[in-house]
Order: sequence, then structure tokens, then C-alpha cells
Amino acid sequence: MNKLPLILIIEDDKLLSKMYAEKFKLEGFDTIVAQDGEEGLEYISEKNPSFILLDMMLPKFTGQDVLNQLKKRVSDKATPPIIALTNLAQKEEAQKALELGAKEYLVKAMYTPDQVVEKVKFYLGLD
Repeated sequence: MNKLPLILIIEDDKLLSKMYAEKFKLEGFDTIVAQDGEEGLEYISEKNPSFILLDMMLPKFTGQDVLNQLKKRVSDKATPPIIALTNLAQKEEAQKALELGAKEYLVKAMYTPDQVVEKVKFYLGLD
């Protein structure tokens, strides 16, 4: 039996996290949701997700803090692919997230859930 890819959604907006979790489940993925950056880091260590959707504006640790922690503590091979999914549209924020290892920086208002799922599938080699 093949194990489904596990998507970790680190998002403090409960409505958005629920919507993305449901969308990924409909597409055949397992999902877990972390409500803040600290919980997200714990889940990364404990659950070994296949992919991470990371909001940048989070309580406890910001998305940038999460990226910094991941860059410090594990090799690139051990870090799952990450897409920053945020409402922050500043170029400096995007550049910093990409420098810290995010594959893409998506502004929430500019992408549908279907488009986000397609990007995740692309990075997981499932498209």
C-alpha cells in the first residue's frame, strides 16, 4: 500500500487552513495543520511531511523564523519542499523567503486553491 504524501499547512487563519486541508484531501493527500510557527517546527520534526505550505505572518514564530530554523538544523536533502503562501506582497519579503529555501513565494489573493495544489504536485513530481 502506497503512503499518501503528507502536506503540512502552517497557517493561523482557521478558515484558510481548513479550506486548503480539504482541497488537498480531495486531491488524494494526507494533511496536518499547524496554527503557528512553533507548532509547525514541531510537526516538521515529528511527522516528516512531504511538503510544507507556510504562511509568513504567524504567531510565536513567523514564516521567516521557521525558514531560518530549518536552514540551521537540517541539510537541504532532509528539508521538504516549501511554498510560502502569504498576503505579504513586498519584494523584499519574497526575496528573503526564497533565499532561505522556499521554492516559491505565492501571494494568497493571486492563486486559487487548485493552482496551489498543482504547484505542490509539480514539486513532488506528481503532475
